[in-house]
Amino acid sequence: MSTNTNKGVPDMNAALQKVMTELEISPKATIIIDLMKFHLKTIERLNEFVERLLFETSGSVPELSLLSKMRKEDIDSYSYTDKATFVYEYYRDKQSALEKLFQEPMKAVKIRRFKTDNPELIYDAYFKKANILHR
Repeated sequence: MSTNTNKGVPDMNAALQKVMTELEISPKATIIIDLMKFHLKTIERLNEFVERLLFETSGSVPELSLLSKMRKEDIDSYSYTDKATFVYEYYRDKQSALEKLFQEPMKAVKIRRFKTDNPELIYDAYFKKANILHR
């Protein structure tokens, strides 16, 4: 599955495109494509996705179901563990900080829909919602 450039460096775009073609993911399926690009940034992660997809049976769109599971795993592994770090990184790079917090792509249009620009309120609201969902 590893597609390489002439320097031996994996070409993720080509590998991702190959997987999307094999899975018959329509170019119009922008939500799935955006999530795949966000969560499957390495060949190893892409291979993990393909291997796990063989056993994914839930939902009418197994690719989306698996990406949702992987997102939850990434939140547990890579999201912020303290508010101060999030606030600091938010003021340095709002988009990257929000992507790390939510573990999903944050396009400008989505960021503009936030009702506040206060990173402390965003962090508190996110974890309040997360705690309610995990009771």
